[in-house]
Amino acid sequence: MNVLEWPISKELLDSEDYAGNQFLARNISKKGYDQIIGEYIKITPSQIKHLISLVPGAWDSFYGIGIDLGGGVGCISSTIASKKEVEKLFCIELVDDVVRLCQPIVKKEILKEKEHKVISVVGDYNQLQLESHSIDFAVAWGSLHHATDPVITLRECRRVLKQKGQFVVIERAHNNSTPDAEIDRLLNIVYSVEFLKRTYRDTGLRLTRRNNGEHEYRYCDWEEFFETAGFKVNQRVVLRTKQSKSSSKCNDAGLIEIQSEFDFRKEGGVRDSIACYILQSQA
Repeated sequence: MNVLEWPISKELLDSEDYAGNQFLARNISKKGYDQIIGEYIKITPSQIKHLISLVPGAWDSFYGIGIDLGGGVGCISSTIASKKEVEKLFCIELVDDVVRLCQPIVKKEILKEKEHKVISVVGDYNQLQLESHSIDFAVAWGSLHHATDPVITLRECRRVLKQKGQFVVIERAHNNSTPDAEIDRLLNIVYSVEFLKRTYRDTGLRLTRRNNGEHEYRYCDWEEFFETAGFKVNQRVVLRTKQSKSSSKCNDAGLIEIQSEFDFRKEGGVRDSIACYILQSQA
């Protein structure tokens, strides 16, 4: 499999997040497609397509040439690239072993003979080696919250998007009323021994969520990032797990809520929802 190599900031390569995903990729890649999906992304192609299709206008945003920022094992990229209107998609992932060991397996399983439609890239999504205004669409699913400064990432994405190109962002988000103390508490949580075992790390490691590259943002934080980076929001919804314990509690940002059978707690612990935005460059 051909892999493009783009520049990466050194500090990203020295992070615990990078090291942990290297360990994970080396172990799960030996187990095949089902284990890669089950242990790394915890969502199937059919579930991905279903959830995106619940957001009005999101699935229709994908046509022509696209980019997937923080594309991981390539499951989301491959699912989108299975759409006939998509010519090709650059799947940009920081972690080398995730790209080289896992993506070939996932791309082949989902796309079969059309696996070439997803172009694997080892790179930093703050340094896209693409011409300005050359991309028709972008997607970022659960990756932007890992950015050191989301505005920098968003501005770089805006640079390569065509004027009418759309950017689908799917991310975790907290209510605007969430106090700073709660954000700090979440970031200071120490991972359990069970988590360390599950991710093939040293069980003696003391690792907090903050040190693992996590960030926690409110709905208003995301909206501020988008505006500062020069995007307008064309669509904003919350997808929430149907019949969850907190299903009666709506977000305090006024986003439309859509219920789904998918259990978002698989990936986020106590979280039972994700925020979905469709962005477009401001004129």
